[in-house]
Amino acid sequence: MKHTTITIEHPYLILPVRRGPVQGRMRVVAEGGEVREFDIELGDIAASDYEVFSDFGAHLGKTVQVEYEGAASLDAVHVAAEPPGAAELYREPLRPQFHFSSRRGWLNDPNGLVHYDGTYHLFYQHNPYGTEWGNMHWGHAVSSDMLHWREGPVELYPDELGTMFTGCAVVARDNPSGLGSGSHPPIVLLYTAAGKTREDFTQCLAFSADGGATWQKYDGNPVLPQEAPANRDPKVIWHAPTGRWVMALYLHKTEYALYASPDLIHWEKTCHLDLPRCTEVPDFFPLAVDDDPDDQRWVFWGANTTYLTGSFDGRTFTPEGGPKRLQPAGLHYAAQTFSDLPAGDGRRIMMGWMRQGLPGMPFSQFMSVPHTLHLRRHGGEVVLTTAPVSELEALRAATWHAEDRALAAGAGVQAEVASELLDIEATIELGGAVAAGMAVRGVDVWYDRRTGGLYNGSYGAQIAAGLDSVTLRVLVDRASVEVFADDGRVMLAGGIVLAPGSEPVRFFAHGGDARLRQARVSTLRPVWPASG
Repeated sequence: MKHTTITIEHPYLILPVRRGPVQGRMRVVAEGGEVREFDIELGDIAASDYEVFSDFGAHLGKTVQVEYEGAASLDAVHVAAEPPGAAELYREPLRPQFHFSSRRGWLNDPNGLVHYDGTYHLFYQHNPYGTEWGNMHWGHAVSSDMLHWREGPVELYPDELGTMFTGCAVVARDNPSGLGSGSHPPIVLLYTAAGKTREDFTQCLAFSADGGATWQKYDGNPVLPQEAPANRDPKVIWHAPTGRWVMALYLHKTEYALYASPDLIHWEKTCHLDLPRCTEVPDFFPLAVDDDPDDQRWVFWGANTTYLTGSFDGRTFTPEGGPKRLQPAGLHYAAQTFSDLPAGDGRRIMMGWMRQGLPGMPFSQFMSVPHTLHLRRHGGEVVLTTAPVSELEALRAATWHAEDRALAAGAGVQAEVASELLDIEATIELGGAVAAGMAVRGVDVWYDRRTGGLYNGSYGAQIAAGLDSVTLRVLVDRASVEVFADDGRVMLAGGIVLAPGSEPVRFFAHGGDARLRQARVSTLRPVWPASG
């Protein structure tokens, strides 16, 4: 065991990291007793691949004891006034340019999506100390438009109950839990503390009484003890008709449950249900069908976009049919919807984890753009549809339009703009063609009329065969191509690390002539202030 003492003269403790299997363990003990303990493959002065950091700004002028069990020395560990790589931050070659990614380390499930006093909060599963899954903390970022995010400090650290797994956030208006003050109803985080074994997963609570500036864990944690092996991922909503909070919780295999509480602290199980071919990360919310407030369904949703629609009486969710799936294939996962959106907004907005590695970068994975969800009647069923939020349109720069252009087989139509960041909408009438679509930065996005296959590079899904026309919405970033089709009933979120540079979008037809009825290709501005 190696150890050293460091004075916190600057806020950030800088830790060099080597890529590869993580075999080291670090323990940092601050004056006052705060302990941070985590796995890390520490590098040294002679050999490290990138640097990560831990924020000790609250301990300025004090000392920390650093202990490390592993191969490297502690010689390269130091403090700094800025996080590592500040000059290159958001300019990195594979940094997604309109999807949120963390400054350093690993990111997965979005947690605690909540709106409070004009600000959107995004919490997320985060490993601050490497680009692989592990050391689960809650990272935190804030935004005024759900696109331009400002990353803050880590808010939830592992503790004696376990590491910080997925959960949610709500604004406890009228403060039934007694955790806030009269002027600031508390923002409450509910999360899974993942113990050392599958038999030691509990649901816990943390809160902020100052609008999200500071957070503290509830002294009485856990608020819900172990219910099933590795039970996790609480998602809580307010149910006004019964005046209670309702929690959806993943239990085991494909089993989930609903719980109710008057105060977010005391919970009663009310319903058990099964979501076939789906595990973990539930969400539960009402939506109007075709925007009719008098025709409402409840949606129960799981991590892989499998969902059920049905009714809810405050205790029991009753499905009205079998499960459906919004994303038949692709990398979009563990989506969560925002809580406490302004009353005048009226939307149900989700964000998901885009499961895509970013080779060679000191950060990994990223979030989807926000999506708006609707329920629509289609073919005698009620189905979910999704589309990127309208706020994305503010990023559009140069735009090329086309209407009523012939797409002869083997001779396509090329857009007159090019960028690595694109937002594309197109309607193609297939005419005599058997297939039609577009080539986007080396990726073919197309529909096969004979089979009903919809393709996004190597990702594929089935929609109706024999369609006379197809409408596609395609978003292109540095490591993703996202496709929305079939009036939003299907999305294919492709994780594709694209080659640097840009080339014009080309629309094409195969096996006969088609017609590009209308198209709009827009370049997009990056969301990062320092992007080059």
